[in-house]
Amino acid sequence: MVKIKKSKSKRIEKASESYHKKTSEALGISGFTIGIVGIIYTILVGFFNLPLFIVGFIFSVIQQKRNKTKLGLAGLIINIIGIILSVVLLIVFLKYIIPLMGQFQQTTSFPVN
Repeated sequence: MVKIKKSKSKRIEKASESYHKKTSEALGISGFTIGIVGIIYTILVGFFNLPLFIVGFIFSVIQQKRNKTKLGLAGLIINIIGIILSVVLLIVFLKYIIPLMGQFQQTTSFPVN
């Protein structure tokens, strides 16, 4: 009876280790995925995704502090690139596009009779 309990406890420990290994990489996978989605969104839409990169960055940092993984590191790098890209696009938009829109609006005003 003692051997049966030991073998069951070993199986339970192995299952527990397997579960913790899968869940310990979840934040790294999430950070990486959010970074990829953010890059695609940046290409399609522009700079409105800065919060997305910040969340991905936080997930990746937490993952790297808990358990260093390759996807956590890749997510960290992708999210840093995404944050820089978003800030650059935001500056370009604020500096060049908005004044250009104002000039266009002034030149295309229709006279009221």
